[in-house]
Amino acid sequence: MPELGSSTILYRDYDGEPSTVSVNHDTLTAVNFDAQLAAFVALQDAIAGVTEGLKQNTGFGNYNRVVKAKATSNTAQRESKWLVTGHDVTTLKPWRMEIPCPDRDQLDPNDRKHANIGDGGVVDALVSAIEAFCRSDVGNNVSVEEITYVGRNI
Repeated sequence: MPELGSSTILYRDYDGEPSTVSVNHDTLTAVNFDAQLAAFVALQDAIAGVTEGLKQNTGFGNYNRVVKAKATSNTAQRESKWLVTGHDVTTLKPWRMEIPCPDRDQLDPNDRKHANIGDGGVVDALVSAIEAFCRSDVGNNVSVEEITYVGRNI
């Protein structure tokens, strides 16, 4: 299996409970570090547009505590998630990630189970950031197919 980079973003919900987004990406090297860091920041910014959780810290080679507090929205609950599904563009194997504390204002008004992909807004920015930064477990690019609002028992 190829060597991969791995990054995490920890969020807190309204009750202060933690939930983590974890993604694989290209291996960090001296040559690509700045570009990978910029892509990781863009992914964090895109996720911020679709979650109500409060970002606590990130893991990208270094542990970086952002803040220690609770989210301000009482609907920011880690048991609710955005389930992002897609596939590895080379192997076509299914790929997925979860984002805690979804902002339900981003649901498609015509399909209240899925985020509004194709609106040219924050959801599309998230899709672009995921496809630019995230990699499958074998290191290939991923393609996002849909983003679904789900509940989880954690």
